[in-house]
Amino acid sequence: MTALPRTLVIAISVSVLSGLLAPAYAQKMKLDNVLVFTPSKEKPPAGSKGFVLQADRGGRKGQYLVVTTSRSTGSVPAGASEYQLLSPDKVGAMPDVDVLGIHYIKVRPDRRDEFEQFVRNTLHPAVGSLRPDLRLLYYKATSGPDAGSYITIFALTKESRDKYWPGGSDSDELRAVMKPVRAHTKELLTYLVDGSALTDEKFAAAVYESREWADFVLVPDAR
Repeated sequence: MTALPRTLVIAISVSVLSGLLAPAYAQKMKLDNVLVFTPSKEKPPAGSKGFVLQADRGGRKGQYLVVTTSRSTGSVPAGASEYQLLSPDKVGAMPDVDVLGIHYIKVRPDRRDEFEQFVRNTLHPAVGSLRPDLRLLYYKATSGPDAGSYITIFALTKESRDKYWPGGSDSDELRAVMKPVRAHTKELLTYLVDGSALTDEKFAAAVYESREWADFVLVPDAR
């Protein structure tokens, strides 16, 4: 049998070793214009259709969430809510993530149309592509138990969450990133129900963050 060249053997060995040492969080999911959320108190069984995430921070810590996208086929599961991205033409290509920072924002019922226009004309152009590893995306639930409600998704990776919120606290880098877009928070607040947004200015993303939120992290190899 002909021996493989030494350089090829080394390349194969490095490739195999890199795969073995790759962190569990290397798996990612691509966000889409349509997301279907199915919450679960118990861990979904192996082989569940979609991506399985679990909240590790925020008010829903421990809860599971099965997420499918518009690229998935089949009917919406019982108890699931379908969310559609507002003004998708304003945010560009969708990111690959393994953390969904979901903020359950409460929009005033009488200002929903104006809010959606504000997202289209101001928010999504400003924060929809804020940074490659930090994007704020606004979705509206169109069916299911949450129909009519809105969420802001902080689209993150574990690495970027650790960079911007090390140990759960705001970093100086986050403050620098958010400073230019804080100009929009005064108007944003006028669309939100009183008391529902985080307004303390010591927080870098104040007003963009809701008082009701949770970070859902992708469970490795759960697809």
